[in-house]
Amino acid sequence: MRVSFLRFNGLVLFTWFGLLAIGGCRHGNSFDMSGHAASWNASKNAARQELRQIASPSKDTYLAIDQEAQWKNPFLAVESDMIQLRIYLPDENSSPIDRGGMTRLAVARKQVLNIRLADLPQALSSLPDGAWPYGRVVAIGELRQTPQNQAWRQNHLQVTIAALKDMGIVVDDWNIPPLMR
Repeated sequence: MRVSFLRFNGLVLFTWFGLLAIGGCRHGNSFDMSGHAASWNASKNAARQELRQIASPSKDTYLAIDQEAQWKNPFLAVESDMIQLRIYLPDENSSPIDRGGMTRLAVARKQVLNIRLADLPQALSSLPDGAWPYGRVVAIGELRQTPQNQAWRQNHLQVTIAALKDMGIVVDDWNIPPLMR
């Protein structure tokens, strides 16, 4: 009796892991939006309407920043199956006392979100106005170049940059040397 119970549990676990493996393979490339073109375009159009309320960026302001730690607008890092979105929420305390000091650290307002490309328009249009101190511009940062990401990296960057531009967002691509931007 005990042997048949163990076989049954083993069969259940094997079936469960098999279903997880099959389900995991079904998602495909999260950067391929061709199968969802209508909803993808509608999402970008809705985001474009919301993002128009944010001021246009000044190149003099954002091109002077060359370190991620100094960048205060949304910052993106494109990964194999998602986009890492880093934002700094605005300091809600209007008092100048201890601004940037021990009780009001900028790091405490830092938020890092992992999102799919399909969710990027809604994520950016949902940010508070204070998350855009340089205007409607985002930076796309460098990923470590590895043999594993070489195959998909350029395609995913191009798809993401095209989507951002389609939403009316200026892209400061930190993957390009500063003198060529």
